[in-house]
Amino acid sequence: MTFITFILDRIRQLLPAFASKLPHVATYTRELPISLERMYENAIDGEHLPWLHSSSFSKLEILQQGKWGWRAKGNLQPYSFMNAMELELRLDRDKNRWITRTLSGLGKGTEIWTHAIPIDDNKIKVIVDFYVPKLPRILKPLYAKEYLETYAHLYDEDLWMMATRQNELDRVKNGKTLTKADSIKLGNIGDIEHQLPKVFDFNGHPFRLIKLENELIAHSASCPHMLGPLNDTNVVNGTVACPWHGYKFDVKTRKCISGSKCKLAPAPTIHIDNKSNDVIARMVD
Repeated sequence: MTFITFILDRIRQLLPAFASKLPHVATYTRELPISLERMYENAIDGEHLPWLHSSSFSKLEILQQGKWGWRAKGNLQPYSFMNAMELELRLDRDKNRWITRTLSGLGKGTEIWTHAIPIDDNKIKVIVDFYVPKLPRILKPLYAKEYLETYAHLYDEDLWMMATRQNELDRVKNGKTLTKADSIKLGNIGDIEHQLPKVFDFNGHPFRLIKLENELIAHSASCPHMLGPLNDTNVVNGTVACPWHGYKFDVKTRKCISGSKCKLAPAPTIHIDNKSNDVIARMVD
């Protein structure tokens, strides 16, 4: 956001209001291959905004949240006092919609109305309408372009999270019927060394094999919070962070070190067979 944008928005807020209704600026529509349940879940999850949408939001502090939605203070990118704002999202399940309002700061008075229309079991259509009070007509094309481009990008990121979460929920459900193995062979140590970090499946659960302090260890590749993927996150000082909500975990102790009570799923121990040099993953009760 530029200084000019900040000034224009301040001028807009100071203008007198001549219309009783909020001026409509633009409409964004898109079909998404996900369920209405995942979409509602995503809408009321304000916590993911500064993590999944880190290119748009630099900071977000949740003030209130629940099944109704959330209210938060936050900043856009790059972080600046000029783009501070207070947002509120309220979900209306009966009308298949949620309304996001800017209560203060940049964009004060703006309302974004989103309707989610079920098309099939795992297909919906979202219709997003943007309303900006006291917006001079000359600025309408500029605001419309910015909103449409921003929401296309946000929904690209949201779709990745919603689709991945649904796949993980299906995996957990199907994994309950699998026959459990005590151990599996991952490969020869000579080959494994060149494949690190290596993601593997053990009894229907994804794990990642890494080398930490010159030792081969495995950790769960699924965040226990909302099943976010940990398979591509860097291990920094023995910790991994979920790209969806920023939860951080110690890969050895499995403990969440960012304040949550959740823990990574138990991981198999890693052994190297002295004779065959095979790397063996073994689950210990």
